[in-house]
Amino acid sequence: MAIVNGHINAALSQFAAGTATNAQARMIAQLVAPEITVDKQSDSYYIFDAADLRIDKPEYSAGANVARVVRSESEGTYKCKEFALEEAIPWGKLANADAGLRIERRATAGLVNKLMLRREKAVADVLFATGTFTNTAALAGANRWDVDTSNPVKAVSDAREAVRLLCGLDPNTVVMGAAVWAALRNHPDITSRVAGLVAGTPATEAQAAAALGIERVLVGTAVYNAAAEGAAASNANVWGKFASVCYIDPAAGRDVDGAIVPMQQFVWDGVADPFSTFTYESNESRSHVVQCYDAVDAKAISINSAYLYSTVVS
Repeated sequence: MAIVNGHINAALSQFAAGTATNAQARMIAQLVAPEITVDKQSDSYYIFDAADLRIDKPEYSAGANVARVVRSESEGTYKCKEFALEEAIPWGKLANADAGLRIERRATAGLVNKLMLRREKAVADVLFATGTFTNTAALAGANRWDVDTSNPVKAVSDAREAVRLLCGLDPNTVVMGAAVWAALRNHPDITSRVAGLVAGTPATEAQAAAALGIERVLVGTAVYNAAAEGAAASNANVWGKFASVCYIDPAAGRDVDGAIVPMQQFVWDGVADPFSTFTYESNESRSHVVQCYDAVDAKAISINSAYLYSTVVS
């Protein structure tokens, strides 16, 4: 394919970064797994484990050696795979487009939203995998949260204590998919604990969190099309029917190192910044092409800080 006049489009890249920020407002991956920028595409990374709770004889006297602490590193490495998508805008369509349509921006926004959705599912696939964390239990029958006689408050309480004993931190967050939230917000075990709630009125996320005895409920509402290209759409919830009771450091955020969280997203900027937008002309397809780039890997960094309940609803 012949490419001419190719370059990183600074204006579109800035627009793409803003679009990504807007997309994050509809998603929860960056809250569950904060992003940390790395300067190597692949490397080992620090983890939080039982060694961090050991008291390493810190007593010291003049002239003595100081007890040395060695932080735990991962047995494996993160590897920031590179991702890119592009959309071709035919020259004729570009020449005849109403300027108000801002056709380049529309294409860029579509690409960014796809890349952000991929990030969301990558985090969900790790957090909600039964083999990722130390504690996990499958709910069945009368214990599922879409059964009115079940006891989600006790389930969360049991999970909190299990996590606290493993990592010394009391979980402050429950992460769940939209299907689980649809059942939980109407569950009698929740609504009966909300003072003044009119019968039949669903609880809010804040009210449910208070009833569960935690600080917040995070609900993943993202949907993706699981069908192959060209096949009929088959939409599914990114976050499925699971729930994770976990500790997420309130100080955690983008590029905040050392925070205790279940996961992190390692973002590599060695080739280009996240969502950098490259435009070029294709003589072969007679089109103006908009291409968007990302390089990231999602990893669990504290396998003791979360308790996963699978099959929470039928």
